Amino acid sequence: DLPWWPSFPSDDSGVDVKDVWEPARFAWAYDLVRAWMITRDDRYAAAFHRIFADWCESSPPFFGVHWACGQEATIRALALLYAEANLVGAPSSDQRAMARITRVLAATGERVSDAIGHALSQRNNHGISEAVGLLALGARFRGSHPQAVHWASRGRRLLERLIHEQFAPDGWYIQHSCNFLLWALDRCRVARRVLVAASIDLSLDATERLRAATSLLLAVMDPESGVVPNHGHNDGSFVHPITLRAYRDYRPVVTAACASFDLPLPSNVAPDLEALAWLGLPMPVKGDPLGDGVQSGESGWAAARIGGTAVFLRAGTYHSRPGHIDALHVDIRLAGRETIVDAGTFAYNGPPPWRNALAAARVHNGPLLDDEEPAVRGPRFLWYRWPDATLLRAARDGDTAVIAAELPGRVRRTVHVTRDHVRVDDLVLAASAARITIRWLLHPAADPAVIRVDGTAVTHAARDSDVMGWFSPAYGVRLPTRWVEIERPAVPGLRVTCTIGPVSPD
Repeated sequence: DLPWWPSFPSDDSGVDVKDVWEPARFAWAYDLVRAWMITRDDRYAAAFHRIFADWCESSPPFFGVHWACGQEATIRALALLYAEANLVGAPSSDQRAMARITRVLAATGERVSDAIGHALSQRNNHGISEAVGLLALGARFRGSHPQAVHWASRGRRLLERLIHEQFAPDGWYIQHSCNFLLWALDRCRVARRVLVAASIDLSLDATERLRAATSLLLAVMDPESGVVPNHGHNDGSFVHPITLRAYRDYRPVVTAACASFDLPLPSNVAPDLEALAWLGLPMPVKGDPLGDGVQSGESGWAAARIGGTAVFLRAGTYHSRPGHIDALHVDIRLAGRETIVDAGTFAYNGPPPWRNALAAARVHNGPLLDDEEPAVRGPRFLWYRWPDATLLRAARDGDTAVIAAELPGRVRRTVHVTRDHVRVDDLVLAASAARITIRWLLHPAADPAVIRVDGTAVTHAARDSDVMGWFSPAYGVRLPTRWVEIERPAVPGLRVTCTIGPVSPD
């Protein structure tokens, strides 16, 4: 019964609003709509209209938590546009049912246009989502709503600006997250579809940045599974579910992005034919296969691939607020399988200790001196002080790839990547530190014996009372695993070497 602006639950309410919002993103609508399109069985269309009518009764326009966030409203609107366009002709799609969709879509345009300033102030994917929403809704209501032309032109103008602000020339995304990069790239692909239908297109600069983002995902992707590092915030977002592939398989989005932005798809990355079919996109041109080599970007990321061994490292200077504190963090795949992993997110507002608890440096695979966090945390997603790391080198030297980076004046990390193992050297630079600690989070299927180090190392198992030792491959999911900890007295010049490679037959 509350207007949308005071209906957001407080942080101390014990409610994770994402759990409330998720079903109202209407991902389920895509399944029902496609089932109707394939079978022409009205049960599917009728189910959509019945559930939607129930939602409308509990969440009328501008009232309640489902109207509290413009981004959530636009995610839902894109699903409703899909339903409106494709349920025409179903027996249950009578005038009243279709008018219900129209009313909610028009209200969504009004809601987003009224308060998009808040989304823009966040400097994240909210702005892109809402700009795309205005663009799509403006196109839908052109000629039937007095604000439609304004929505479309404003959405297009904002989207151009936001792509330039949020996608770096090397493809890195402002939220420092593979999941949010996928999200924003997918929204931009939808926007281009709307524009091209009106014989308009994105600017060359915007298109080049989206191509770079697609290439970045390809640089870190396993070609056999489509999995990318679980890097940064992973809130489970997958808001255009037009494929039956698993959530962590990025091949559908990459396939669609390559087809949308005229990029070749590497020949050893299987195209997602289902996504192409539903989107009406042509097969992208085949490109060179993903192979051995090193790629890096000025934003401070590096990816190396030698045979089935792959490494991703992050070491950048922040120009936008961090999500996770992961300077010098390393992800490792051996023989194509995840071995050393990023913990993920699990929950933004869970019961203690699970309130965005997997964001700190101590749960990442980077070296720490005196267990001191290289950033100072504020409320919710804010950090008062940001870390500063530098990528020194990313190059191939014969059969070995070498990546070097450092926390200036603190510690330098050098990663050597070969076909069957990875060697990581951590060199203490600081004169005042008492100890260095290195932690490696193992994938649940990985054997701790894969990690070898001179001297002592302790393997720990996950416990419910502690945030260490958990792997969250998707939001709300946490899997127990193990983590290896190496601790040494720190003196300048001390080098700690860890080798991650095949388990010895012994």
